[in-house]
Amino acid sequence: MTVFKVLCWIGGILLFWGFFQLPSKSGDVASRQTLSISEEPDRIVLGWSGPVQEPMSERVAAALDRYKADRRRLVLILNSPGGSIEHGRKVVATIRGRDRAIDTLVQKAGVCASMCVPIFLAGTRRMADPEAYFMFHQASLNIRTRDIIKRQELSASDQDFLSQAVKTIETIEAQATEDLFRNDIGIRGVSAAWLTMMRKKISGHDVWVSGQQLVDEGSGIVDNLVRTPVPQRG
Repeated sequence: MTVFKVLCWIGGILLFWGFFQLPSKSGDVASRQTLSISEEPDRIVLGWSGPVQEPMSERVAAALDRYKADRRRLVLILNSPGGSIEHGRKVVATIRGRDRAIDTLVQKAGVCASMCVPIFLAGTRRMADPEAYFMFHQASLNIRTRDIIKRQELSASDQDFLSQAVKTIETIEAQATEDLFRNDIGIRGVSAAWLTMMRKKISGHDVWVSGQQLVDEGSGIVDNLVRTPVPQRG
């Protein structure tokens, strides 16, 4: 592989900088996404399960528009491994763009990981079961891209160049993480001291925290703890 090809290849890799790692599984993303809707006397419950990727924002927007004139309270239940930073921001904009209260909830045994957290934080009232789980980590290239890097057969000179390029990518990832914590997680009511502590803890690690722990630590992530039943599967 020539240096020119390496440069082109690295340029393509950098396009992935706006993505969190996702579990590496086969299958179309949309097939792993579900949006359920349940109407109750005093509220409308939207239940999202699956990655934060296209077409999440479009599907959530369509559901919210469907109940635009309905004044019952809206609750968005989240169960997600996270996904794209860019698309997650579209979902947040979709929620914030509605001139009404939209609460967010993570149920017992539910997961709100990585880019799901800023979506959870977009809620007017942010609720979680004490046994719900949240995960924080660094922004990074997705797993498939890293696998491609490892499989490349390069000359010694190209390997040295690639090593420098990877350091550049790591710098971009660090900057993306700082931006994420400052602008997407460090919002209304979230403790700056807690964010600083978590930013240090995630260096090279996925950090899992329960809803109860988030409240006990004074994070400001969760407004209210609520006991919920374990969601039925299948």
